[in-house]
Amino acid sequence: MAAPKDYYKILEVGETADAAAIKASYRKLARKYHPDVSGKSGEERFKDINEAYEVLSNPAKRAEYDQLRRNFANRKARSQGPGYQRVSHEWDGFNAEDFGSIFEDLFTGSTATRATQRTRSAPEETVSVTLEQVMTGATVQLTVNQIKPCPVCHGTDPDCARCGGLGQVMEPQRFDVKIPAGVDDGTVLRVGEHARLKVQVAPHPRFARQHSDLVGRVTVSVPLAATGGEITVAPLVGDPVAVKIPPHTNQGKVLRLRGMGLPDRSTGKPGDLLLEVTLRFPEPFTEDDDRLYQDISALHHETGGDVHAPR
Repeated sequence: MAAPKDYYKILEVGETADAAAIKASYRKLARKYHPDVSGKSGEERFKDINEAYEVLSNPAKRAEYDQLRRNFANRKARSQGPGYQRVSHEWDGFNAEDFGSIFEDLFTGSTATRATQRTRSAPEETVSVTLEQVMTGATVQLTVNQIKPCPVCHGTDPDCARCGGLGQVMEPQRFDVKIPAGVDDGTVLRVGEHARLKVQVAPHPRFARQHSDLVGRVTVSVPLAATGGEITVAPLVGDPVAVKIPPHTNQGKVLRLRGMGLPDRSTGKPGDLLLEVTLRFPEPFTEDDDRLYQDISALHHETGGDVHAPR
């Protein structure tokens, strides 16, 4: 387990320094090591100084930091006593060797930076959702390990077997996680304080997704496409709807059904349902049908067609 940074040493103050002394030393060191004064060579020291001041200037953070340092010192003293043997202690899935990274997540950088670091370092689970669930939103249950105060010693006993003197343990906790309507594939949601949930949208047999629009193919008979008419289509959710087919509809024409797509996560406004027309001949194709299409072909004298690259 890596030792925590010595913020008192970084700020050049004693462990009993009061708030005024900490502030005065911070101002002196910040001026001395500011990149505008010290150049690139002082950047890392300047970051450490700001990091240390953010913790030591906050009474609650300072108290927690002091407790973490005492826990570390106690554990180190016990582990190096007579008959010492290096052991990786684990409690309910919590590995003490990982404590250094948890410490850094809690205390390094600005508030926004710390939140980002905790999110990136947190364990990640994956949940698969359907397009229907993306349309309506959903709630899933997830059980993750969360850092909790030690229920035995509450961080006061350096010899506590439950937490090894660290004052914290990992315990399973169940969460009802709300999957928001319109969620994007790959979205990562925070769960509690120390876990993440990555959302994967499963492929759909009838529709593909383009942002908040849904895209599909609809089959239309050649006679209906020629004369125009109406077909019934089952949307992603809800009852079937009637769709008008304009006369002289060609293969590949896109029919737009407004407001029948997915909700936009940021605005809530629904996208559209886009249906690409695929033509088919009537089934069964009779002799009368054959003669009719021969007559139509004779009227138009088609000799060739334009060539286009596939979409």
